[in-house]
Order: sequence, then structure tokens, then C-alpha cells
Amino acid sequence: MKETLTARFKDFIMLISGERIHPKEIEAVYTKSAPVKEMCVFTVSGMEHVRKSKVLWAVVQPDLDNFRKFGEVNLRSVLKERFDNVSQLLPCHKRLEGFTITLEDLPHNLFGKVERYAVKKIYEPRVVAGKEGALPVSKELSGEDFLLIESGIGIKVLKCLKELSGIRRLIILEDSLELDIGIDSLGRIELTSCLELAFSVEIKNEAISRAFSVKDLILGITDALKGAKDIPLKNQKVSLGPDYWKENLRVPPKKENLEMIELSTGFFAWLFRFILTAIDCLIFKLFFSIKEEGAKNVPEEGAYILYGNHASFLDGPAIAACLPRRPVFQLFYFVFGPYFFRPFEKSSILWNLVKMGRFIPFDFSTHFLEALRSCYLVLQHGKGLCFFPEGLRSSTGKIGKFKKGFGVLAKETGAKLVPVAIEGAHEAWASTANYPKCYPVRVRFGKPLRPEDLEKEGFAMGAQNAYDAICVAARKALVELKEKK
Repeated sequence: MKETLTARFKDFIMLISGERIHPKEIEAVYTKSAPVKEMCVFTVSGMEHVRKSKVLWAVVQPDLDNFRKFGEVNLRSVLKERFDNVSQLLPCHKRLEGFTITLEDLPHNLFGKVERYAVKKIYEPRVVAGKEGALPVSKELSGEDFLLIESGIGIKVLKCLKELSGIRRLIILEDSLELDIGIDSLGRIELTSCLELAFSVEIKNEAISRAFSVKDLILGITDALKGAKDIPLKNQKVSLGPDYWKENLRVPPKKENLEMIELSTGFFAWLFRFILTAIDCLIFKLFFSIKEEGAKNVPEEGAYILYGNHASFLDGPAIAACLPRRPVFQLFYFVFGPYFFRPFEKSSILWNLVKMGRFIPFDFSTHFLEALRSCYLVLQHGKGLCFFPEGLRSSTGKIGKFKKGFGVLAKETGAKLVPVAIEGAHEAWASTANYPKCYPVRVRFGKPLRPEDLEKEGFAMGAQNAYDAICVAARKALVELKEKK
């Protein structure tokens, strides 16, 4: 992508470094790459974690119809990936430092243009304070919206949301399930079960998986319950039991997912993995001068989870290139399905090769529960699992927050957790780069950790539940391993 950014002098904004930026043309470049309804770029000053004194920030109103069309509800992850791809093609001073998502319309002037000053006035204090996901104060409720939120269904839905999120403030219709309430892919699974308990009926996944806001959710549930008889709207249980995930994971995966799991290694599968591993090792030795440390810490038998920092497509292959012979043939990989499987779906030969590679695909929006059940099955049979708890690749190389699914698997399986710190992979092939480059890569394996020990440590660090406690403590262990000299 080559974009020429030119504009009238009076429309420019000036950075501290002296570069002139025209926000409208920056907006045009980013908007072309992502399903965005409207976007406003402005400068932000005073962010503590940023070395620059003044940076570019954007407030983005997503095109929800476009997201709905493809069944995607993870707004931030999709937009971040698209924007990162654009940023790599622009000069450093024209790249966005970050963005805020809002589901509300941006302020406009009498001529229908976005009022940049008004947007900056509303959002800059929020961004500086680290509340970039916060939405503006909601408009006054219309009569229709008031009836919706005060209906029996609306009350039950809000009760379930508060139960799952722990939020004690007033939940409004415009709240984003993802950004404001913190309902991620795993949370949507729990939300489905919670609502089924509340209404004593089975609720189709579409009613929840396609909802962006609280209003979308209530309307979806209302449609899903049409025709159902004897729906309880009062005094019905909404909280999930303490054994919810244990019971849920024990359910066998669907037939089509079971067919993807080869617990026993046949000759051809063994030969394929041998050749693949040999090529992998050769590539990393020739082009990345790979070095390994602590590989002996990887158990040769029994269930374990290798978990590492994720900033590059090279992370998984780098781990495989450093593993001893026995673990490398026993290891399964938890991977993002849309990247790895869509190109192979139409070819049975290629699909079987992917299967023999022992990949377990997952999709944030649709088949996440099935993927977790597959991982659970693998660990229950005493196999190893390679897992990147951050989910998507980090655009900065820094270790992000761990997803709850990692903590669920760790606690409910009791598998040993082996931290893996990967250095150099981000520089070799960053998430914003199209192609890799030669750069030294180092893989350091830590000593196995017990989930129960991490759980205690996580609670001492302020975690609210066992799954989050494991995630917090495991992340700390990985950060310390990565920073170890």
C-alpha cells in the first residue's frame, strides 16, 4: 500500500518532533483496511507508558453491519490486526499509537462533519487515564428502550451480566459486551449457560454470539424466546455452579473435531512429523541462529502445557525446533483456525497433513468451546499441549494479559505448566511485517509449575477467582523468565 498524504496547511496538526500530520488523510488510510463506519484522529499528550510526549490516537465507530455479516463480534482484536497491518506501511510519525472503540455516533457540526475538537475533549482524558475502552455517557432512554430494559427478559439478562462480570454499577443498553462488561469468547459460553438457567430453555448460540451491545443481547434473547411456553421471569437461578467448567469440558468433542485428534501416532504420521521437525530445525539454525536453554525441563511423559509469549508466527515453530525428540512427537498445538485451516479445507490431502501435524484449531467467535474440549481430551490422555495464553500476537512484543481459557484448562486438568520465553521472534517476524528476516532467536524453558501453587500466588496478588489467579501468576512467571539474564 502506498498512500500519498497531502492536505492544506491549515488542516495540519503538528507533532512535538516537528512533523505535520493531516488527520483526515490518516483516517482515510486506516478506514480502507477495516470495517469502520467513522473515525476521528487527534493527538494525545501525557500518556505515562509512551516515550513520546505527543502521539496519534483514534476514536473508531465500527461498522456493526459488516461485522454481523461475517459473524464476528471481537471488535478490538479484528480492528487491531487490520490497523497493525496498515501501520507497518506508514512512516513512524503517521502511525496510530492506539485507538478507542465507541458504539455511539461521534459529535458532528451543522455541516455533518466530525467535530475533532469535541471528540478530543471527550476522549483524551479517558485515554490518558487508561480508560480507552470507555464509552461516552449514554443518551436518555427512549420510551421503547425503557420498556425493554424494565421488561422481565431485560431484568433477567442484566442480572446474568452482573453475575458473570462482577460489575456493580448500572449497566446501560449502549454498553458493549466486549469493551465495557468484559464478556470475551469464554464469557459468551458462560453467558449462554447462565441465560438458559434463567429462562429454563435452550437458547441458540446465534442470539448471543452476534450481539455487540446489551441492547442487541436483550433483543436477541427476546426473539429467541418467541414461541416458548412457561418462561420463568422471576426468582429463577442465574449463577453457574462451581463445577461448571469441569462438567462442560468432560463432554466429548463433536465427531468432526474428534476426527482431527490423533492420540496414537501411526507410521506415516510419525514420518511426517519427523520430516517436518527436521526441516524446522534446519531453517531455524540457518536463518535465525536459534539457541535453546532449559529444554530438559519439558516432561517426557504425563500431561503438561507449554505456554509462551506470542508476538510472531515463528513462536510455535521455534519451540518445536528446540524440543527433545520424545516431547516433540507427543505435542499438540492450539492454533487460531482462520489462519491455519481455511487454505487447506478444500484439499483432503493437505487437510490430512495438517491433522498429522497435531493442530487443534479454535475460533474466538464460533467453536471456542469445542476447541477447549479437544484440548481437555488431549491432556486427559497424558499428552503435551502448546498454548499461547495471550490469544493473538502482540504488536509490540510485550507480554499481554492472559485469556481465561488458559486458566480453565490448567485448573481442570491439573496439568503441569512449563513457561517458555521466546526472544528475537518479534524482531524476526513482527505481527506488522509481511515477511520474516534473519534475526537471532532464543528459546528459554522454565521449570514446570503446578496450577495449585499458581492459584495461591494469584489470589495473593488480588485475583478474584481461581482461573484468573492462575493466569495472573503464570504470566508473572513468564515475564520473569523472559527478563532473566
